[in-house]
Amino acid sequence: MNELATERASGRDVILAIGENMRQSLEPLVTKVIAPSLYQVYLHADDFDHLRTLFNELEAEAKKLLDNELDRLNRGTVPPLARLLSPLRKKNAEGPAAPRYVSAEGRWVVRFQEDPNGLLEPGDVQVVSEFARGPAEDYGAGSLTSRISTTRRFGKGTVERTTLGPQAAYAKISYQDDGGARSYLMTKDEIVIGREAPDVWVDLRLETSLDVSREHARLKRTGDGAFQIKDLSKLGTTVNRTPLPRSLETVAGQIRDLDRWVDLPDKSRIGLAGVVHLEFEKL
Repeated sequence: MNELATERASGRDVILAIGENMRQSLEPLVTKVIAPSLYQVYLHADDFDHLRTLFNELEAEAKKLLDNELDRLNRGTVPPLARLLSPLRKKNAEGPAAPRYVSAEGRWVVRFQEDPNGLLEPGDVQVVSEFARGPAEDYGAGSLTSRISTTRRFGKGTVERTTLGPQAAYAKISYQDDGGARSYLMTKDEIVIGREAPDVWVDLRLETSLDVSREHARLKRTGDGAFQIKDLSKLGTTVNRTPLPRSLETVAGQIRDLDRWVDLPDKSRIGLAGVVHLEFEKL
């Protein structure tokens, strides 16, 4: 029983792994240092099932930890004596101001996913954060990314940095929205597709009407390289004109995700509320 307990990732392990990833992922500019806003947490299937009901709590505590870490870093950019003297030195300050530490999007987003490739052991916590680089010609946001992956196992961590270009993409999605014809390269195991909105993080952001939900659908790559999709919208999602079952239901005023994934053909046409159509192609 004790042995099983030591092989299980705890909620504390997850929160600390997110904070560790943020510290490893800081990107210095001239006047500020940017921290990634999106953190994708991968867990072994046993740990995912064990912690599933606590994901909301883990997300809240992780965001608090990230806020505190930024505050700590910003307090540390100016020596204590300089902070005391700063009101006297505002007009005659020498040299450039110390860079500020900020979140890339001004907010934090934490997602949890079962390890799709079966590479993690019980107790492993892998956190992947990404910075968008300049998109390649003819490709939309998300085409070129710098990915920072950290894996924490019982207090010990490893770091891997990679730059992903078109050759590393799993799939290509072509579409036309109010901004014109675009393409998006899927370089991560799971993405969120939806209408552009300031309060919701989506990977493939669409400029379109309110008929498309802010978080309309999710698309993921499975361990065997196949793809699945689920509908999270109000007005529906189709694949090759066939409606998908709704994954969200409302019970006693509470929205619950039934996690209804549907296999996605390697080449398919995805319809979002009958307004925008995405041409999906596995690469």
